[in-house]
Amino acid sequence: MASRALVIGVGTYDEHSGMSGYPTIERSARAYGDTLARDPRWGDAARSVILSGDAARSADGVMRALQDAASAGEGPDDTLLVVYVGHGAYWKDVPGGQVHFAVGSSRVNEPWTWLSSWYVYRAMRQSKAGLKVLITDCCYSNLLPHLGPESPLPGILGTRSDGTCVFTAVGGHVHNASADACANLPGPLDGCTPFSGHLLNVLGEGMSEHDDDLTLGALRAGIDEGMQACGVHDAPRMLLNDASEAASLFTNHAKGRRTPGREPQTEDDWVRELRLYGERKLRRLMREPALAGRVVVRLKSGDEQSRDLASRVERGAAALLSNPVDFVRYWGEIEPALLGGG
Repeated sequence: MASRALVIGVGTYDEHSGMSGYPTIERSARAYGDTLARDPRWGDAARSVILSGDAARSADGVMRALQDAASAGEGPDDTLLVVYVGHGAYWKDVPGGQVHFAVGSSRVNEPWTWLSSWYVYRAMRQSKAGLKVLITDCCYSNLLPHLGPESPLPGILGTRSDGTCVFTAVGGHVHNASADACANLPGPLDGCTPFSGHLLNVLGEGMSEHDDDLTLGALRAGIDEGMQACGVHDAPRMLLNDASEAASLFTNHAKGRRTPGREPQTEDDWVRELRLYGERKLRRLMREPALAGRVVVRLKSGDEQSRDLASRVERGAAALLSNPVDFVRYWGEIEPALLGGG
């Protein structure tokens, strides 16, 4: 395999830059490096590069490291993972209104000294890796577009067969990502930024109700649950492009993991199953058409990822419920909600 990970943590700036430095940013970058080194999927030091301090001072230096990582991908079994932790900015009056990432030599309110996300996307799109994942812990990350071959829609994370994924620290209309440490996290993660700290906590502790690998869906669910338990953090954002929640990204280190093959039973079980693994068991869900309809209604009332899942389940239902009686049972649960009665 030729999978590669590049972590960029920019928390130190030139004296007259007008930029505030945060030690939490570079601590987060080092913690990502430690986590990757412990993971059998990423443990080879040659496959994971951590850029901070002088190594992340210029846009040219960052892009050369990214080009090296992206060019290593050889095929559908490879993964390209890029993590950026630092300041993000968005200027409407530059071509295309691009989100920009700070490098060590960036200066406040001078877009030409920052790294445009357009260049990051271009390098990642050219990689031959089957799975391309961009994790961004910065302000304005909610305005990042799809990483897939066609740009335009706002926001995102991904899987095999040219699947891509952008996972952002903030979502919706929230633009500011906190760089202040979260005291509720265990040490040394209590010295990281909140989003990265909670993400790294999921990777360190694992998820006992999950299988041997942590999927994109599990990662999102674990971070959501951890940040909600704190009660002070904004929710992150995850959308998929030609990708599935079932794509594996890290090893699950939890002890006493769930018994493989356990089947979901209730609406809550199925909503969680779909958010963790996508449509992997869709055929099994469609054996109970009325339950499937209620699950779709629940997903439609959720966030972007849930609504996207609902659309994919609906497309699957049209193909799998060939018996008209079954389809009526399924649709009978959805129609009242669409008409405002559910």
